[in-house]
Amino acid sequence: MNKHLVLISIAFTGFLIFIQSAFALEVPPSISWKTLKTEHFEVIFNAKQQDLGHLYAQKLEKAYHALLPFFRSLPKKTVVVINDKTDVTNGYATRIPYPHIMAYPVLPGPEESLADSGDWAFELLAHEYTHILTFEPAGGVMKPLRMIFGNIIAPNILLPNWWKEGLAVEMETRLGHQGRLRSYYQEATIRAMVEDNSFYTYDIAEANEYIPTWPEGMRPYLFGSLMWSQMLADRGESVIAALNERHGERVPYFIEVPAREALGKSYEQEYERMMSDTITRAQNQLKTLRESPITPVVIPKNNFTSVTAPAISPDGKHLAVITEDDSNSRSVKIITREKDDQSFLDAPAADTVEKFNQELEPNVPQDGPPTGSIQRVSWFPNSQKIVYDKIDYVNRIERYSDLYTYDLQSKKTESLTKGLRGREPSVSADGGAITFVKLEGGRTHLAVLKFANNKWTEEILFSPSLQERISYPLFYDDGILFSLRKENGVEQLYKFSLSAKTSEVVLGDFKNIRFARKTTEGLMFTSAANGVLNLYMADNKLRSARPITNTLTAFMTADLDPIRKEIFATHMTAQGPRVSAILEKDWKENREEIPQVSALMADRYPDRAAKNVESEAFGAKAVQEGKLEDYSPYGYLWPRYWLPFIWGSTSDSGIIFRALTSGFDPLKKHSYSLGVSYDTGLNRGSFEGSYLNQVTELPFAVLAYKRSSYLGTIHNPIDYYGTTLAVLPDTFGVSKYSSLQLGVQYLERTDVALSIKRVGPFAVASYSNYGQSGAQISPESGGGAYLGAYNYVKYEDYVYHSQVIAGGEIYLSKWLPRHHAIMLKANGVYTPDKESHIYGVSTEPLVFVSDNPLPEYILRGYRRGQISGKNLLSVNAEYRFPIASIYNGSGTDPIFMRRLSGAVIVDGVAADGMMFDELFSERISMKRSFWSAGAEVKLETTVGYVIPINFVIGYYAAFNTARGVEGVLGSTLQITGF
Repeated sequence: MNKHLVLISIAFTGFLIFIQSAFALEVPPSISWKTLKTEHFEVIFNAKQQDLGHLYAQKLEKAYHALLPFFRSLPKKTVVVINDKTDVTNGYATRIPYPHIMAYPVLPGPEESLADSGDWAFELLAHEYTHILTFEPAGGVMKPLRMIFGNIIAPNILLPNWWKEGLAVEMETRLGHQGRLRSYYQEATIRAMVEDNSFYTYDIAEANEYIPTWPEGMRPYLFGSLMWSQMLADRGESVIAALNERHGERVPYFIEVPAREALGKSYEQEYERMMSDTITRAQNQLKTLRESPITPVVIPKNNFTSVTAPAISPDGKHLAVITEDDSNSRSVKIITREKDDQSFLDAPAADTVEKFNQELEPNVPQDGPPTGSIQRVSWFPNSQKIVYDKIDYVNRIERYSDLYTYDLQSKKTESLTKGLRGREPSVSADGGAITFVKLEGGRTHLAVLKFANNKWTEEILFSPSLQERISYPLFYDDGILFSLRKENGVEQLYKFSLSAKTSEVVLGDFKNIRFARKTTEGLMFTSAANGVLNLYMADNKLRSARPITNTLTAFMTADLDPIRKEIFATHMTAQGPRVSAILEKDWKENREEIPQVSALMADRYPDRAAKNVESEAFGAKAVQEGKLEDYSPYGYLWPRYWLPFIWGSTSDSGIIFRALTSGFDPLKKHSYSLGVSYDTGLNRGSFEGSYLNQVTELPFAVLAYKRSSYLGTIHNPIDYYGTTLAVLPDTFGVSKYSSLQLGVQYLERTDVALSIKRVGPFAVASYSNYGQSGAQISPESGGGAYLGAYNYVKYEDYVYHSQVIAGGEIYLSKWLPRHHAIMLKANGVYTPDKESHIYGVSTEPLVFVSDNPLPEYILRGYRRGQISGKNLLSVNAEYRFPIASIYNGSGTDPIFMRRLSGAVIVDGVAADGMMFDELFSERISMKRSFWSAGAEVKLETTVGYVIPINFVIGYYAAFNTARGVEGVLGSTLQITGF
């Protein structure tokens, strides 16, 4: 009996999981889409952005032509969606269920690791299309397997992240004129670690991982690109195809044989060579830079992952900075000094204005370190209010940057805009206007908000061409200064005249000017005029400027203390960007010139101007010959793969064969999953299918299944049938963390003697605002709750009754040691009618999905399904604590140990139903409770380079078994975030 009760619970939970997936909506249903079909791509874009769609199509065909000499296996067509739904710079590529790329075309900001891009569309698409070509090979033993199982056979998807991302960064650099291997940001990061003697501590196993210490998720991109740059320098460009094809014909994870064949050494040995060569190159740069005195800096001690974007109030009393902690939460912090003669370095007060946890957002595939949600802070002239930008959801699909103010006196935050797509704000001298960068796909605008008639109104002042990036505008005299980065990578300072409505270059002799700031000593800005990002000071008339720093790494955003004349600047250190202080005597030292350095890998990337002209012409011709159509989802929906599974049967004498497939169109207006299985012990088959329609503003979902089990022995088979239709109303107006499902459900249970049918409406509402990220071993704040009601109606011979489910959890960490947390959870089912316990739920002995917001009835120490009931309440309490940060692997072995944590747990259940034991069962009521307590140890790992798996082992004492107290050793495996 207990086995089929588990199936009921699993079926219900599985449907809720399916319904929850609906909230990963891809595009607003109101948008009209076009498809531009070229010879090698199907480019899907918003019909209102045809210039952007044609540009991306041309860059894709250019990337195809440029990449052709490096790869042998190519797909016939690749689908590319230009999805302008977010202001987070990102994108991803996969070949499941078909080769496709999702590109978010917003231009990178000026203080990101991607800041030094030039032709952003080409670099992004060359990067992503490299992934597509990496995933394509399936030779040798893999060729017949792909013919049988379809697109799911892609062995190179399972290569290490440093291999895949490193190759993509190498190609974006090699084929373009910028790329991250030419980036001032990346080179500064390398020099900082070499200078600190910490560069060698990053081994090849660690290079594959996201670790919540600097350089965080940048590891595979940084070290992987250096690795590929070294391999091509050693073995030539042919090594790409040789390695890609060889890995594509082998069983995954045994990766060193292709390396020895193509490189004459292991990947680990090549990595050591790369590290040594990179250190030598960086040391040569450092030696040159030391030919002039290095500017001393004072780096405040703190435990943040990064501290950036300093902004000092006009009265000099407050310093605002943007911090990111080891849990990936960005905050605006304000430091206030108590006396004028006190340095901000000594000021103890730091108040958090805004805390924005990016991990509260749904997980989406991504192919790069996400950009920050808060980028710039500016002060109003009264020194009592700040304005800052923050990326957040404006509806349940689109995530854009808006402007917010915070008042120091009232301690209140106000949202100035919604859906503005504005970043990097700066306030006018009278406080009546805010200039900012307005974003759209592939383009930026210089804009201003003006305060009149008690409201802020927007005006666009200047719009450069596609792919030209405006950054860090500020009011200056009778105009606005801003940096403008062209598609060729040239970045200069411009002044826009508010009266003449024209713009002109100022300080044109300086290369890559960014982050201009008006100070009491003149205009301060950052420039890479000597090959390194340094600070410069210009006179007020902007006729000349001089360097005021000579750094070994980089200075970025900076501001000047008007009282003590100390500069506070974002400085790249071996531990990441830090706001550091430069004392007055050190920056005022007379520096007419500072040493020049060339790019770290300049000799490896010769100019490709002639080849680029050829590739550009190829792309232009391909688009000219392309065919523009209205978007249709239907040609993408047929199954492209199937997955087989084999495992033990529900009986003692059989096994289960199972096959799964799924599909969706590129915009996910339609998505489905199908599964069939056969149990040889029962001699019966099962199936399940789901379909989600997101064509209209009211998505709907359909689920149907048949599952087979048995009662006692296989001679008493039992079948379960179910069909559900649900609609998914938009509850974003209530809360971005809420969801609602309304629908009707049909259930049938059939055995040799009886068939029981139920049908009726249901509603389930839920709320969840917790997340886990970075160094957290558990969610540390927030919680969630759900409430559902079912009414199975009276109809013919159908069983009719009602049922309510409810539950919630809360996470607490205040006053606890760092990264310790308490979890409290309750889940309940109530069936007011006099029905059998088989219409209820049953308990589970282990947690298979960590911190699952869906209904679970956990009672560790007891057997699966031992307690069941039409009315049931379970409570769980856990005290969780970190034990050790391991972060260690062995070379290229496909397992990486991440960290170890522990938990002390207490579980309790009361039920109106049945308690089953090995030899008997008995009826129980809610007056009787069952309790257990124990301890668990969790080992977090990465298996197979890409799969996050938790191994959990625990010892639990069950206090209320028929034999008294019993101790049980339990273990489980949890796949998380994959």
